[in-house]
Parts: sequence; C-alpha cells; structure tokens
Amino acid sequence: MDGADNPHQDAYLDEAYRLDTPDAELYFELVGPPDEPVIFYLHGGPGYNSHSFRDLVGDELAAFRVIYADQRGAGRSLADTGADLGVEAMAGDVFAILDALRISRATLLAHGFGATVAAAAARRAPERVERLVWVNPWVTMPELAKTLQLEAAKLAGREADADDLAELPPAERVREAVQGGGGKSLFDTLLFLNAGSRMRLEHADAELFAELQESVLIDSWQNLWELEVDLEPLRVLAHPTVVVLGRQDRSCYPRQAERVLEGLPHALASLLDAAHYPWLDDPEAFVEIVEQVMQLPPRTL
Repeated sequence: MDGADNPHQDAYLDEAYRLDTPDAELYFELVGPPDEPVIFYLHGGPGYNSHSFRDLVGDELAAFRVIYADQRGAGRSLADTGADLGVEAMAGDVFAILDALRISRATLLAHGFGATVAAAAARRAPERVERLVWVNPWVTMPELAKTLQLEAAKLAGREADADDLAELPPAERVREAVQGGGGKSLFDTLLFLNAGSRMRLEHADAELFAELQESVLIDSWQNLWELEVDLEPLRVLAHPTVVVLGRQDRSCYPRQAERVLEGLPHALASLLDAAHYPWLDDPEAFVEIVEQVMQLPPRTL
C-alpha cells in the first residue's frame, strides 16, 4: 500500500493511500487520533467521491478516527475495464481497506447511495460493524427512478401520468428524466435547499473537477436501477442504527425514508430542516447527531 499524492496532505496532517485489488485501485484517507473510535464514510452517488464531505465537515469530526474512501470507479479510485461495480464488490472493498489498515471494526456513516453499500457490508460481516448511520438513504432505486421522472416532468412544466411511468423499466425512467432535459437542473432541484448550499458543494467539488456525469447514472453501474436493499437481515442483526433525514430532500423524503423506518423499526430517526446534504444546511445539528451516535454502545460481537 503506497502513499498517494494528496494536495491537502500538509494542511490536514493525514495519510492518503492507494490499495490494489484484482480489478480496482482504491483511494482512501485515514485521519484522526489513533485510539479513537473509527468512522468509515461511504459517499453517495454512485460515481461521486468522499472529498467534499471531508472538505466541508471534516474539521468538525476531528475528534474521531475517520476513513474517507472513494468507491471503486469513482472519484480518485480507479476500476479496470469490465471491473465489478456492484454493491457487493464495494462492500468487499470496505473490509479490504479495514484489513489494510489493521482495523477490526468501524461505524459505517453512509450517505444516499452509500446506504446500499453499508447494508451489504453489515450483512456480510456484522461482527465488524459497530453502528450504522444512514443519511438520507436511497434503499429502493426503482422508487428513486420514478421520483426522478416525475420531478423531471414537473420541471419541464408538464404533468406526468404515474400509471404510464409505472410501465417503464426503472433505467428507462432515469434515461428519460436525464436526457429529456432534466440533467443537472433536476438534481439541483431535488437535492439542495437553496443556491447557497449548492454553490458550497460545487466549490468543494471543483477542487477535484468533479461534476454530475449523466452516463454514470444511466449506463455504468451494473443493474443500479433495479437495486432494492433487503432490510430484513439488518432488523435481525439489530446494529445500533440512526437515520438522519432532511425534510427538504425530495430524493429521499418521504418515500425512501418511509421504506427504511418501516423496515427497521428499531432505528432512531432524526429529522432536520435540510436537504440531501444536511452538513451544508445545518452542520451543527448534523455533527451533534454523529457525536451522539458514537456514544451509543456498539453492536456486541
């Protein structure tokens, strides 16, 4: 495992790494006091990165040991042509990184699409997951596909017929929404509370030249839009689980939120007046929730 180039290395006084797997090269950063509890941050997307989260809220989480990792094929992590970009492969990467760092257990802090990876990891090796924190989780991608198409129609000034939309395969709904003129403006409408929040995220993204890639959403991730998280195993495993919801996040609230809370009745829910990125809209409340979560007794082995 070789140290990776990191333009923020001197400022953050941290370590950055690249880890080779059979079909991917994973980029991740490890920061924080070595004896503190470990948080593994799983970013949203797919196809996004962990940089903006660290840039915007990393200082407030400095009391913890935090792993910021880019998913395979996303951000600064590379993937070979034909590499497995499925959720199970990403869950395997979580444990490959923990093993490389000689860390036995961690709390998974997952945002949006990252919740699917966190769920897969918790099912695969529950003894290595201390707590689950889901922030505006996407757990039913077919439902999200329907939301995207309905909202794209509204954005274009026309009313969509829900019955007609239900006849389309989920991936075709997304293709129609994105290629039919929705694109970035659609996601801006769904995910941000206001222009100020959007601009703050875009400023952080600009450091990595990150932007919305429509082809990623439509074509790259295998069977993405058919994905539905099976919550039943997580109910049985009963990890301490907290769901952070933004009532202004039109991609998650209320449909995705309802699915999670119905499937995980033991979960604790916090509802903020925020959109998809609560650390942009109410950072103090978000950090306080994370701090409180880390005080919960972890799942026993």
